[in-house]
Amino acid sequence: MIDDVMTVADVVRSRLERSLLAGDYSAGAQIKDSVIAQKLGVARPTARVAVQSLIADGFLERETGRSARVRRFSAQDVADIFHVRRLIEFEAVRSVCQGADTEPVRESLARFSEVRDEQDWETAAQADMAFHSAVVAAAGSPRLSRLFQTISTEIRLLMALLHPRYLQVSTLHHEHTELLDALVAGIPEKALQRWAAHLNDAEAFLTSQIQEEAS
Repeated sequence: MIDDVMTVADVVRSRLERSLLAGDYSAGAQIKDSVIAQKLGVARPTARVAVQSLIADGFLERETGRSARVRRFSAQDVADIFHVRRLIEFEAVRSVCQGADTEPVRESLARFSEVRDEQDWETAAQADMAFHSAVVAAAGSPRLSRLFQTISTEIRLLMALLHPRYLQVSTLHHEHTELLDALVAGIPEKALQRWAAHLNDAEAFLTSQIQEEAS
């Protein structure tokens, strides 16, 4: 019985996670166990297990005695996350430009090219994350990859907020094509300039969005 409940809870968690990453819920929105249970046709304890799992992984937050809420980010949070991203990804770019195997990165971009504009944003965001993860992995440092993994949930949640910036997935894919081209060229300075422009643009958009919502 427990296995059955956990299996259903995993499915509920997966559906909730996809909705969060697709931007279906606004930052700070309540996620009530009872509402999720009714919406997905499952028992409330099962919904609670799924919600608790998302809290544990950093997708949701819950204050004592209150319903879970979608993670909220301040402008300072965004600045800190992107600061850490630059530390990790810039180091990865430097390493890859020294002659690392870029085939896994090419493969991730090829899969990215299969995502169509009419598909849900979560699919595009997943492809984006896979590309950047592949670049970090190509650096050949397990510790660097683990460090990137520690902020992956926050990156993915911020990606959900980037949807208005990329109304067409093809635009986002084109940016990553340019990133790969710069990486393959093997000139660290030019690759880092391209990477910085890409991350700076995303950070500026997110910061603006958050400040507008707060005003």
